[in-house]
Amino acid sequence: MKFELFIAHRHLTRRRKSGFISLISLISIGGVAVGVMALIVVLSVMTGFDTELKRKIVSVQPHLRIEKYQSWENSEEDMRKIRSLNISSLKSVARFIEKQAILRTDDSAQGVVVMGMDTENEDMSFYQKNIVSGTLGFQESVYTESKRSWWFKKKTQKSNVPSVIIGDILARRLRVQVGDLLYLITPEPEKENPFLPLPMHVKTWPVIVRGIFHVGMSDADANLALISLEAAQKFYHMDGKITGLGLRFFNVDDAEKWKWTLAGEFSNQYVLASWYDMNQSFFQALKVEKFLLGILLLLIVVVAAFNIVSTLIMVAMEKTKDIGILRALGATKSAVRRIFMLEGMSYGFWGMVLGVGLGVWCSLKINDLSDFLKNTFGLEVFPRDIYIFDKIPAEVHMSDVVTIAGVAFALAVIAALYPAHRAASLKPVEALRYE
Repeated sequence: MKFELFIAHRHLTRRRKSGFISLISLISIGGVAVGVMALIVVLSVMTGFDTELKRKIVSVQPHLRIEKYQSWENSEEDMRKIRSLNISSLKSVARFIEKQAILRTDDSAQGVVVMGMDTENEDMSFYQKNIVSGTLGFQESVYTESKRSWWFKKKTQKSNVPSVIIGDILARRLRVQVGDLLYLITPEPEKENPFLPLPMHVKTWPVIVRGIFHVGMSDADANLALISLEAAQKFYHMDGKITGLGLRFFNVDDAEKWKWTLAGEFSNQYVLASWYDMNQSFFQALKVEKFLLGILLLLIVVVAAFNIVSTLIMVAMEKTKDIGILRALGATKSAVRRIFMLEGMSYGFWGMVLGVGLGVWCSLKINDLSDFLKNTFGLEVFPRDIYIFDKIPAEVHMSDVVTIAGVAFALAVIAALYPAHRAASLKPVEALRYE
């Protein structure tokens, strides 16, 4: 084997007669490296998307939702029923009201999802640590409003106004900050017309911005408004009623398991949905996209493998005389075959090593690279307004890296089989006939 290694090393390191073959060799190594690097970066980003999306969703949304087709009264009794099951992984069970509304200022308006929070039972720690301005509190505030009457005298009016917590993107769009007054526009249910898509009558409720949060998920930061459960019941005329119960578990994967257990405890008037059920289509789309991108980028490595085939065939043609001399001196077909196999494996190995190094480095530094492109060339790779997150989530898994490297190396080995067989098939007499 030392003999074959020596000859293969000489073929790889000695200056070739044809510079074109040397160029093709470098392109072969570069092609494998680019393919491996692209696969690692893309799969790391897609894996990071999946992980970060799951983490954000289970922080913002309940792990398991129980909702009722009709208005839900006597929810305290249902909460006691759930707690009586002694679910070991149950972290909290809380009531909530989820409705649509419009938040407006004097010169702008924005449609929002209003969440009435049961602060006594809900785990608010995620929002608490992501408050960027103000505080996480839903106490009513005293708002002083100055008005001028028809005889031009200034009149001061004080009133208790509920608090609202909004995302930083929403705050920028409405151009408000902590302490500013907003107006929450809700429909009047008793005056709704079932034949019209929108209610004919609405009511405007003043609210004061108590806090601004940033969770790093643009959908929540731009469209979510948190108020107290009591305020939501007042705004939507739901005295003592709720839209659902939200359950949180210490292990989010337990939500799917306990969903079926709890389904047997509630009648068919209730709908149970886990966090995965609510976002299943999105996760399935990510999985399909990850698979298709992997297949497409693997084609880069396949093209590089064809370059290895052509390179080794040209090397065999250039080294025809050398192969004839080796065979005349007693080298076997297997020895010649191993020489060219080692050359092909070398192309694959160095391309794999270079690709793995660049791929892992780019994955770990992808946000720095994105900032560099934006600051230097004005090229915004990851617009926050389009994507869900405010930075590129990348997560390098060694299992993915090893798999990609192994596939790339295997393709290089397979690519070397035909040129090695062709070189080994040369007969010494024919190889030396015209020399």
